[in-house]
Amino acid sequence: MPGTTQKSGVVVAIDGSEESNAAVRWATQEAAMRRDRLTIVSVVNREYLYIRDPETQDRVHQWQRQHAEGLLRRAQATVEDSDGATAIPEIDTRLTYGKSVPVLADMSKDCRILVVGRRGLGAFDRLVLGSVSMGLVHYAHSPVAVIHGDTQPDLSQPVLVGIDGSPISESAVAVAFDEASHREVALIAMHAWVDVLDAAPEFDWRVEREEAHEVLGERLAGWQERYPDVKVIRKVVKGNPGRWLVEHSGQAQLVVVGSHGRGGFAGMLLGSVSRRVVEAAQTPVIVVRPS
Repeated sequence: MPGTTQKSGVVVAIDGSEESNAAVRWATQEAAMRRDRLTIVSVVNREYLYIRDPETQDRVHQWQRQHAEGLLRRAQATVEDSDGATAIPEIDTRLTYGKSVPVLADMSKDCRILVVGRRGLGAFDRLVLGSVSMGLVHYAHSPVAVIHGDTQPDLSQPVLVGIDGSPISESAVAVAFDEASHREVALIAMHAWVDVLDAAPEFDWRVEREEAHEVLGERLAGWQERYPDVKVIRKVVKGNPGRWLVEHSGQAQLVVVGSHGRGGFAGMLLGSVSRRVVEAAQTPVIVVRPS
């Protein structure tokens, strides 16, 4: 199948929480599916610590390092014990020091996708939406997959993508088609044509409805030609796109959205639609950043 990116490699960040463990499992499946290399990363942040006694500081730093090394060993064992381990050409672990967001954002320059848990332990530099996870969907150079620890998606279900007609939405469509093709499942392409809660019923929305169908058709035409193996299910809905994407996320194994959109009614603006989907979706979410 045709590719959509020249980058390779899956990077997953861990902190020992259940959601980061789920991120490791999802990243393993992603790497095995594409026969891609997998890098497991633990970032130790010492900058927030201020310990006046040098001996105590050394002991704390040693504990941090040993704890992180233990997390990496367990994560690597999880990967190696998985059914798809033999399909992964290279499994690497990396212990780095610094603030998680800039460290991981820098690593994302060279990988195809960065994977994180939605929430973490809450200790040290945690992977919590609003801190590391949200920071990465703002600043990463690659798409970011945010994984919920309590989800076990049905891998026979389709991929769901939100489309608003913006350039970043086009990038999200590219990722969604690529994921659906590799997973050998259908793609649900959703476009919301009014982002106004309970829009006045006496208004005549026929023109907007027709334009919405045209926008969706135009955005899909070229991609359907490139991916003839992917069955596309078109959904044009009226209302808030975030609400519709969250509502339909239970029928998908993966949701793909752009980090921000064109604004206005159906804009995929991070902090509104994308944030709502990442926070509330019932399945893993890939947030696609500008190239």
